[in-house]
Amino acid sequence: MGFKRCLACCACLLLLVALAGCGASGGQAGGGKQAGKASGTNRGSATAARSVVKTIEVKETEYKLNPAKIPLNKPGAYVFKAENTGSTTHALEIEGKGVEEETKDLDAGQSAELKVTLKAGRYEIYCPVDGHRQQGMEGTVTVKQGSSGGGSGGY
Repeated sequence: MGFKRCLACCACLLLLVALAGCGASGGQAGGGKQAGKASGTNRGSATAARSVVKTIEVKETEYKLNPAKIPLNKPGAYVFKAENTGSTTHALEIEGKGVEEETKDLDAGQSAELKVTLKAGRYEIYCPVDGHRQQGMEGTVTVKQGSSGGGSGGY
Protein backbone atom coordinates (compact mmCIF):
# COMPACT_ATOMS: atom_id res chain seq x y z
CA MET A 1 0.00 0.00 0.00
CA GLY A 2 2.85 2.43 0.80
CA PHE A 3 4.49 1.90 -2.59
CA LYS A 4 1.26 2.67 -4.48
CA ARG A 5 0.70 5.82 -2.43
CA CYS A 6 4.27 6.99 -3.10
CA LEU A 7 3.90 6.26 -6.82
CA ALA A 8 0.60 8.20 -6.93
CA CYS A 9 2.20 11.18 -5.16
CA CYS A 10 5.12 11.18 -7.63
CA ALA A 11 2.72 11.07 -10.58
CA CYS A 12 0.73 14.02 -9.16
CA LEU A 13 3.91 15.99 -8.54
CA LEU A 14 5.12 15.32 -12.08
CA LEU A 15 1.75 16.43 -13.49
CA LEU A 16 1.84 19.66 -11.45
CA VAL A 17 5.35 20.48 -12.66
CA ALA A 18 4.32 19.84 -16.28
CA LEU A 19 1.23 22.05 -15.96
CA ALA A 20 3.18 24.85 -14.26
CA GLY A 21 5.72 24.79 -17.07
CA CYS A 22 2.99 25.10 -19.71
CA GLY A 23 1.42 28.10 -17.99
CA ALA A 24 4.70 29.94 -17.51
CA SER A 25 5.70 30.05 -21.18
CA GLY A 26 3.35 32.92 -22.05
CA GLY A 27 5.76 35.80 -21.45
CA GLN A 28 5.29 38.58 -18.94
CA ALA A 29 3.46 38.60 -15.67
CA GLY A 30 0.92 41.31 -14.85
CA GLY A 31 0.63 44.64 -16.63
CA GLY A 32 -2.49 44.41 -18.82
CA LYS A 33 -5.47 46.67 -18.15
CA GLN A 34 -8.03 44.36 -19.72
CA ALA A 35 -8.20 41.28 -21.90
CA GLY A 36 -8.15 43.10 -25.26
CA LYS A 37 -5.28 45.42 -24.38
CA ALA A 38 -1.58 44.86 -24.75
CA SER A 39 0.54 44.61 -21.64
CA GLY A 40 3.95 45.87 -22.34
CA THR A 41 5.29 43.95 -25.29
CA ASN A 42 2.26 42.70 -27.17
CA ARG A 43 0.56 39.65 -28.48
CA GLY A 44 -0.94 38.37 -31.70
CA SER A 45 -0.02 35.20 -33.52
CA ALA A 46 -0.06 36.84 -36.95
CA THR A 47 2.15 39.66 -35.72
CA ALA A 48 4.55 37.35 -33.90
CA ALA A 49 5.00 35.23 -37.01
CA ARG A 50 6.18 38.22 -39.08
CA SER A 51 9.56 39.82 -38.73
CA VAL A 52 9.63 43.39 -37.48
CA VAL A 53 10.27 45.99 -40.18
CA LYS A 54 11.34 48.72 -37.74
CA THR A 55 11.17 49.80 -34.09
CA ILE A 56 9.96 53.39 -33.62
CA GLU A 57 10.57 55.23 -30.34
CA VAL A 58 7.82 57.58 -29.22
CA LYS A 59 8.63 59.82 -26.27
CA GLU A 60 5.67 60.96 -24.19
CA THR A 61 5.74 64.07 -22.04
CA GLU A 62 3.23 66.67 -20.89
CA TYR A 63 1.36 66.97 -23.28
CA LYS A 64 2.91 65.87 -26.53
CA LEU A 65 4.23 62.91 -28.48
CA ASN A 66 7.64 63.04 -30.13
CA PRO A 67 7.52 62.33 -33.00
CA ALA A 68 3.87 63.18 -33.57
CA LYS A 69 3.94 62.41 -37.31
CA ILE A 70 5.41 59.07 -38.28
CA PRO A 71 5.71 58.17 -41.99
CA LEU A 72 6.38 54.49 -42.75
CA ASN A 73 7.57 53.35 -46.16
CA LYS A 74 5.74 50.02 -46.33
CA PRO A 75 3.14 47.84 -44.62
CA GLY A 76 4.35 45.24 -42.14
CA ALA A 77 5.02 44.51 -38.48
CA TYR A 78 6.30 47.43 -36.42
CA VAL A 79 7.23 47.89 -32.79
CA PHE A 80 6.34 51.18 -31.16
CA LYS A 81 8.42 51.76 -28.04
CA ALA A 82 6.61 54.25 -25.82
CA GLU A 83 8.86 55.98 -23.30
CA ASN A 84 7.33 58.19 -20.61
CA THR A 85 9.81 61.06 -20.27
CA GLY A 86 7.25 63.19 -18.46
CA SER A 87 6.31 63.43 -14.81
CA THR A 88 2.77 62.01 -14.87
CA THR A 89 1.26 58.71 -16.02
CA HIS A 90 0.95 58.18 -19.77
CA ALA A 91 0.20 55.32 -22.20
CA LEU A 92 0.26 54.90 -25.98
CA GLU A 93 -2.56 53.73 -28.22
CA ILE A 94 -2.54 53.15 -31.97
CA GLU A 95 -5.86 52.95 -33.77
CA GLY A 96 -7.15 52.64 -37.33
CA LYS A 97 -7.83 50.20 -40.18
CA GLY A 98 -8.97 47.49 -37.76
CA VAL A 99 -6.05 47.97 -35.35
CA GLU A 100 -6.59 49.15 -31.77
CA GLU A 101 -3.75 48.37 -29.39
CA GLU A 102 -2.69 50.11 -26.20
CA THR A 103 0.19 49.87 -23.74
CA LYS A 104 -0.33 49.59 -20.02
CA ASP A 105 -0.21 52.83 -18.03
CA LEU A 106 3.38 54.01 -17.75
CA ASP A 107 4.66 55.90 -14.73
CA ALA A 108 7.40 58.51 -15.22
CA GLY A 109 10.55 56.84 -16.53
CA GLN A 110 8.82 53.62 -17.63
CA SER A 111 8.54 52.29 -21.18
CA ALA A 112 6.56 49.63 -23.01
CA GLU A 113 6.31 48.24 -26.52
CA LEU A 114 3.43 47.64 -28.89
CA LYS A 115 3.97 45.21 -31.73
CA VAL A 116 1.41 45.77 -34.47
CA THR A 117 0.95 44.79 -38.09
CA LEU A 118 -0.03 47.81 -40.16
CA LYS A 119 -1.56 47.95 -43.63
CA ALA A 120 -1.17 50.90 -45.98
CA GLY A 121 -3.13 53.88 -44.69
CA ARG A 122 -3.41 56.34 -41.83
CA TYR A 123 -3.50 55.51 -38.11
CA GLU A 124 -3.98 57.68 -35.05
CA ILE A 125 -1.58 57.49 -32.12
CA TYR A 126 -2.39 59.13 -28.82
CA CYS A 127 -2.24 58.96 -25.05
CA PRO A 128 -5.51 57.40 -23.81
CA VAL A 129 -5.02 58.59 -20.22
CA ASP A 130 -7.71 60.99 -18.94
CA GLY A 131 -7.91 63.98 -21.27
CA HIS A 132 -4.28 63.83 -22.45
CA ARG A 133 -5.31 63.39 -26.09
CA GLN A 134 -7.43 66.54 -25.93
CA GLN A 135 -4.45 68.41 -24.47
CA GLY A 136 -2.31 67.60 -27.52
CA MET A 137 -0.92 64.11 -26.96
CA GLU A 138 -1.86 62.81 -30.39
CA GLY A 139 -0.34 62.22 -33.77
CA THR A 140 -0.51 60.13 -36.92
CA VAL A 141 1.20 57.15 -38.48
CA THR A 142 0.99 57.05 -42.27
CA VAL A 143 1.95 53.80 -43.99
CA LYS A 144 2.74 53.97 -47.70
CA GLN A 145 1.60 51.21 -50.07
CA GLY A 146 5.05 49.74 -50.62
CA SER A 147 8.70 50.49 -50.99
CA SER A 148 9.62 51.77 -54.42
CA GLY A 149 13.11 52.86 -53.59
CA GLY A 150 12.71 56.63 -53.04
CA GLY A 151 14.03 58.59 -50.10
CA SER A 152 11.00 60.49 -48.87
CA GLY A 153 11.92 60.52 -45.20
CA GLY A 154 9.89 57.56 -43.95
CA TYR A 155 11.06 54.86 -41.58
